Amino acid sequence: MELDYYSVGEGVDITADRADLCRLADLVAGGGEQSLAQPAHPRHLRGVVVEVTQGPVAVGVDDRGYLTVRGGAESRSFLADLLRDVAAMDDGGHVHLEHVEGHPHLAPDSVPLILNSPHGGMPRR
Repeated sequence: MELDYYSVGEGVDITADRADLCRLADLVAGGGEQSLAQPAHPRHLRGVVVEVTQGPVAVGVDDRGYLTVRGGAESRSFLADLLRDVAAMDDGGHVHLEHVEGHPHLAPDSVPLILNSPHGGMPRR
């Protein structure tokens, strides 16, 4: 799995195979921490930490270079389901997730996410 962080405005680009996206979904749903292989590029994040709190999901990047996900069960479940949906894609494609006014599950201070299909970020057809 690769987690590339560009900036607060551009966000985190997640590229992974189906199994890794499903493991990430399980982590998001349940909470915990996962370290990744030592990053080969300064943009690559070192891992993921999910904190169980209340309210909408707030996605960020901490000073250790970890993707952080904090939020209540309902909002984390929303994100986990979205990750599973992307994992199940049968062609290339991607999903952008960023806060818009009134979004019930994503906090205003969240960095945007780009979730790439296991088949690549663009459709082949």
